[in-house]
Parts: sequence; structure tokens; C-alpha cells
Amino acid sequence: MKIEFLNSSHIEELIKLWSQCFILPYEQVSTWINEKSIRNCIGVFENNKLISALNIIPFEFYIRGKTLGLSGIGGVATFPEYRGKNYIHYLLKEAIGISREKDLIFSALYPFSFEFYRLFGWELAGFQKRYIRKSYNLAKFKELERVKQINLEDWRIVRSVYEKYAKGFTGPIKRTEERWESIIFRNRTLTYLYVYEEEGEIKGYLLYSVEKKDTNRIVIREIVPLDISAYKGFLGLFHKQSMSIEEVEWTLPLDDPLPYILPNPRGECKIEPTFMLRIVEVERALTSINYDKEIKEKIVINLKDEYADWNNAVWELEIENSKAEVKKISTQDYDIALNITTLTQIVAGTLFPSKAYSLGFIEVKDKKAIEKMDKIFPSYPTFCWDYF
Repeated sequence: MKIEFLNSSHIEELIKLWSQCFILPYEQVSTWINEKSIRNCIGVFENNKLISALNIIPFEFYIRGKTLGLSGIGGVATFPEYRGKNYIHYLLKEAIGISREKDLIFSALYPFSFEFYRLFGWELAGFQKRYIRKSYNLAKFKELERVKQINLEDWRIVRSVYEKYAKGFTGPIKRTEERWESIIFRNRTLTYLYVYEEEGEIKGYLLYSVEKKDTNRIVIREIVPLDISAYKGFLGLFHKQSMSIEEVEWTLPLDDPLPYILPNPRGECKIEPTFMLRIVEVERALTSINYDKEIKEKIVINLKDEYADWNNAVWELEIENSKAEVKKISTQDYDIALNITTLTQIVAGTLFPSKAYSLGFIEVKDKKAIEKMDKIFPSYPTFCWDYF
């Protein structure tokens, strides 16, 4: 067995692997892979045959108001006849090391199994609300007057809206021009782009497609309102289409205010787990994120990370003037002990430290250490529109 980066000579093998494992048409998978994209993939070879692979996509993403390096892990697959031989284990460990070498401080993925990826240090970090509502139950709002359709080709005028909104979450991808175009033009059939404009300023955008099946349905790909007026305007647009569109489906963050602004808040709403996150290099992660300028604390953390030896240590974290100093120390004395999955959730903002303690995820010698952690790492909303 050997693990190598893939190149253009492996395109055909990778298409066959992904097509069979993800039960997708060969023609569809072939559109994902080219000479450039395949160089982000690593694979396991036996007798010069590709039998297992995954993709390590370099991104920048938003976390607590900053953008940092992120490796997006996708395309994790092994031919059925070779499963059960731990090839994915080897690939994931290799992917963590490669991410570090490429200065990708965090790593994210969308799991087929949360239990499986927890073994390697990824942990649930994202949630979303999924609504399915009858269009006639979405109220009339006067704000609809400020909603207008724009051509898909004019998408660049909404880029700043996305960036402003994304800064308020942990998880969103900082999109390149190429990624924006792949999102906007992925499917042009019955696809529409709207903006909400007030006093010459765009304060929200809406990208959706119409599915014509047994029930005509609007499927919102992205709804990004910077204020409640923009949100109401878009809801009003859906109500206006109730003669031809029966249902509307969309996803938004957990703190979405829909129940407070509809006359009738009843309707289908699901809370869904989404992406998993992992700290690749804890020292750089803790020194790179934002901290409140009022915080002045020092805490010693005993961290366990079985798949990244460079993280597996006792760390001293000192915060002052919005900056952190982090260093390994040689001591058996520490304030708190936890593993990389719990620390990742705390840093992301998904899990409040005192909640993690109540769940038994943190060991402490003095409960005052949890109070310190609560000050250092307040909860922070998480959300992501992009899949990979």
C-alpha cells in the first residue's frame, strides 16, 4: 500500500471510484474532475491501482469575525471490495498532516457518519433550520416594494452582502470568483436572483430555483437578509407566487426570527446538524482568532489529540489586549483537560465551555477554570451555505 497525490493520469480511475461509491452518473462525476482539481486529491494504491481517495480543498473561512485557512475534506471513498481494511483511516491521518503543511489551521467536512469522523478529531460544529411552508401562509409584507430581480450575470453586486453577513458566523467559506460562479450558474433552469434595495443600498439577496414536480416548489439556494426588512420583502415575494407555487423550502441559522414575524408561525421546521470541524494546529488556531479586548486571563489546558501529535500537550493560554500567547509547558499541573473535539466546538462557538463541563466533556481541578473559559470563548453562531 502507498499513499500519493493524484495527477491527471488518474482522472479516469477517480471518476470510476466516485461514480460507483456515490451512485452517481459517470457523466456527472466527470464534470467535477480536471487536471487542476485532481491535484488536491490523495489516494491509496495497491499494485498501482487506485482503490481509495479523498479530496483536500484549500479554503479560507470565517470564524469569530476573522478569515483563516481551512481544508475542506470531501470525496472520501473506497471501492466496496477493499472496504474494512482501514484505508480511510490512513488517508484521514495523512490529510491532517497535509493540511498543516499547507497552513490550513482548521479542517471541515460533511459526514456520512458523525460517529466515524469523531474518531479522528472532527466534531459537529454546524446546525441549520430547514423550513417547508405553504406559500399562501407566508404573509403579505409591504417591504416587497423594494425587492427586484437582477440578471444572474450581475451576481457581483451581492458579493459584499454575503461577506458582511458571513462575518457573523463560524463556518462560511470566503468565496473566490470561481466559486461564486459555480454557485450562481450551477443550474440556470428556472433559477432567479433577487435583491432588496433601500435608499440605494443593497441589504439582502435571494437565489432560488423552481422545481416542477407533483408539487411546484421554490427551493431557496441562498437567502441572505442583512435586516428584518429584507427578510420580510423576500417572504412577501413568495406569497405573491401562491397561485403557481405551492411550497417554499429554505435553510437558515438557528437564530432565524421567522416565528416572530409571521402572523401564523405554525409550519414544518427541522433542526439539522450540518458540518463537522477540526482544529488542525491548536497553537495557530488559538493565537489567530479574535478575543474580547476586555479579557485578561491565563489558563493551562491539557489537550488530547490522538491523530495530531503536535497538538497533544499541555498548553498555557494567556489573553491580554485582544491577543493570545500560547506555549507548550512541561507540567503535570493544569486547570482543565479535554480532547481536540471538545476544544474545536468551544473555539468555533458551537458549545459553551460551561455546557461542555456539564456534559462531562471537560475535566477541571477548580471550577473557576470553567468561568475563565466562558469569558475567553463565548458562544458564537455557526452556519455554512457551501458544500464540498
